[in-house]
Amino acid sequence: MFSYLLIFVILVSTTFSDFETDLQRIKEEYTCYPNCTFNYTEINSETAKLFPSSCYSICGLITINENTDVSFATLEKLFHRMYTLKGGLRIENTTLRSFSFLQLHGFLSFFCFPFGTRIVNNTELVDAEALENIVHVSNTSHECKMEILDNSKLDASRLCESQFHNSVQNIEVLDNGKDCGCSSGKITPRNLPDFKNCIVLFDGLVLTNMSYNSNLKSLSKIANIRGNVEIAYTNFKDLSFLKSLSKIRGNTFENLETVILDIHDNPKMKRLGLDSVSVDTLEQDWVPTMNLENLHPDFCITYQEAVSLSYVRFKNLEAKFCETEWKTDMKSCKFKSLRELESDCIIIYGNVLISSGDEEYVEKLEDTVYIFGSLTIQNSELENIRFLKMLGWIYFLHETLPVIHITNNKDLKKVSLPSIVY
Repeated sequence: MFSYLLIFVILVSTTFSDFETDLQRIKEEYTCYPNCTFNYTEINSETAKLFPSSCYSICGLITINENTDVSFATLEKLFHRMYTLKGGLRIENTTLRSFSFLQLHGFLSFFCFPFGTRIVNNTELVDAEALENIVHVSNTSHECKMEILDNSKLDASRLCESQFHNSVQNIEVLDNGKDCGCSSGKITPRNLPDFKNCIVLFDGLVLTNMSYNSNLKSLSKIANIRGNVEIAYTNFKDLSFLKSLSKIRGNTFENLETVILDIHDNPKMKRLGLDSVSVDTLEQDWVPTMNLENLHPDFCITYQEAVSLSYVRFKNLEAKFCETEWKTDMKSCKFKSLRELESDCIIIYGNVLISSGDEEYVEKLEDTVYIFGSLTIQNSELENIRFLKMLGWIYFLHETLPVIHITNNKDLKKVSLPSIVY
């Protein structure tokens, strides 16, 4: 009997020691006030008396489980002031039908590093709306883990599309009443068919050392990838098997050299095949980096792809424009010379040159918004370039030559492009 008691005491002591270590990590990560920190391993009828229910912002590893012997109304009273949670959230093995007590004010800001969210085996849980309205705020150098598992009555099908989970990449939603999203894990030619119904893909996408096969079409429904993407050492001719892909959201981990979309060493790839994809990062102020390197010598991107990738920084850009024009109702013109150019062109294809003798034609550029090529103004008698007041975007696929070159215009007093997007 003594030996059993000793083992129990040792186990409890170890568990409490682990909790103390976890709580200390939270306190080191955030500003936590002692009177607004929950210092206990779980919420029950005893620890509820010590919960910091008067605080708007609470630190702690909040655990609600089979030992939580308080009513739903009591939980509402405990959390009724809380707008912000810092640390971790675990709700496991309960018979709760809803978690609405967590966001009585409409939503909850959850600073989820280091312990994330774990919602597991809540047999009566049916209401996912409260989960949709938890705003997960990740540490920029670490990803939060979010697990929603084995909740047999929960319809979690909308959860992956929730605007508040845009920052969550490391998410696992499995074995609920209805699930959402797929974890990419390691994709192989053999398991490709497992992804045929996936719309959201978590943990990024890596396709390397792979030959094209018809099972790649199983990825055709994927519209949203959370995580970084690498496609390399394949014989793919293009990426049209990802025809529904519209958004990639990666993580730089505060390192500008991190490539979000890395396409390299695919010697047969002539086209990208992603007309509508946009690329961004978890970090709102960071420009995403893309790499196009060591592809087929004739590799080209369409004008539409260039527009979709307007806000991307390239590590390498080994590409040219495809000869097919942008499918749009906006007036498009090919540039041969300013004298020959039509008026009212919103889109111009080609390198725009304004030189001596072109001054009388510059009004033709007053409506131009897009130039697919470079802009050179040289040896002119222009005094200003107000005629370019609408110019917003210049796309030039050359890594060493200047996009804009203005030189030897002796009367030019002011240079301003008020609409240009950098």
